[in-house]
Amino acid sequence: MTRPRLALLLLLCLTGACSPGAEGRKAPAGDAPNIVLVLVDQLRRDWAEEWLVEVGALADEGVRFDGMRSAAPWTYPSVISMFSGLYPQQHGADGAPDDGRLLSTFSEAVPLFPKTLGEIYDTSAFITNPFLQDWNPLHLAFDSFDAEDFIGNQGPTRGNPKAVWTSHMFADSVNRAVMAHFDAKEPSSTPEFTYVHLIDVHGPWEGAPFETGGALEKNTSEEARHAAARFLDGKILELYRYFLARYDGDLVFLVTSDHGMERGAELSLEPAGYRQRKATVHDFNTRIPFWILPSKRVSGPRVVHGACSNIDIAPTLLEWAGLRSPAPLPGRSLLPAISGAALESRPVYSLMSAFGRRNDCVILGHEKLMRHIDPTGAGPAIKLVYDLERDPAETSPIAHAFGERGRILEEEAGDHGLAFPKRFEPPDDETLRGLQALGYLGGEDDGK
Repeated sequence: MTRPRLALLLLLCLTGACSPGAEGRKAPAGDAPNIVLVLVDQLRRDWAEEWLVEVGALADEGVRFDGMRSAAPWTYPSVISMFSGLYPQQHGADGAPDDGRLLSTFSEAVPLFPKTLGEIYDTSAFITNPFLQDWNPLHLAFDSFDAEDFIGNQGPTRGNPKAVWTSHMFADSVNRAVMAHFDAKEPSSTPEFTYVHLIDVHGPWEGAPFETGGALEKNTSEEARHAAARFLDGKILELYRYFLARYDGDLVFLVTSDHGMERGAELSLEPAGYRQRKATVHDFNTRIPFWILPSKRVSGPRVVHGACSNIDIAPTLLEWAGLRSPAPLPGRSLLPAISGAALESRPVYSLMSAFGRRNDCVILGHEKLMRHIDPTGAGPAIKLVYDLERDPAETSPIAHAFGERGRILEEEAGDHGLAFPKRFEPPDDETLRGLQALGYLGGEDDGK
């Protein structure tokens, strides 16, 4: 580069002309769509299909993915995988391996797709899960981030319910905040990305705006979860209609989840001892809905068959926006499948590596290779192979050895050439004093 060209480039950068965000300006957006991503916390796929009647009917006219899995069976690593396109062992958002209380703080360098979208988009988030509060860098990826209006902040810990859950964390409060935020903004040529994280199905349900049959504590009542889902059905429909009108139909509206949980007696099924709520990579924890509702940008009906991962959501939305991740991702864009192509078969990996539990799996076609690893390294891994077509409940292993396919699991469990540092640290002094005043620090929160 010649000196005059270099000087001109430096001048442009110093004046903000080469910075999309300079003085609040965004780069030209081209044909980028408005995007709304709604995540229902702890909603397994079959619950979504049974309970979200109105939204499901819309999904029938759009695009459904029937084999979506989460990269982890609990919220924190799963959501950061969704936002980054990276597996948990790469992005570092996780729990301590030997401490049931501490969560890691992941690096600000993790390439979260809302930050990349921010080059040309106005980005907003409405958060109702404490693992995504502003003690970690997720909030930095958004222009507008609202969690404190809905839930408390327990810092990088768990097990402090009195510090977290409120009567204004439910979807009625969230929807009011979402619509007030956008009512105050005139639509412009800048596209908008909105993330809405809804906690209603997860609970707890004290102060809930729907009837729970007397159940207040989370994970205690399928009746309460069903009631929450019926309530959410109307609230998601309300958001869909609101944004459809705001953008005159020019939007991509997606509905998904971060993980599921067991139903009925699933924890007690054989093989005994290897099935745990939100702590193992069985499909009851990891199989989630992924629906794209109809709009000017999305037409159907279309059902996409085959296994895919929520790490694929990041490259999909980036491609839809005409952008690319600044880092190489193991996730792949699903846009060709959304447009009608067959889903390309590939290994789909999930990992649990926190709170004294370590297990992972890879789906290869209709077979699932799962291993349970002693986190202390004291014993050999327990290996299980399931045929998901014949045994979707994963009760009867067809093998206890992987053979040559074990190499694929090892490869997927690696860092794929990219891993970010993480750190474990106690809450800041203000958060710590608040938790101690409530009689907390410690305890295990099984509501991950």
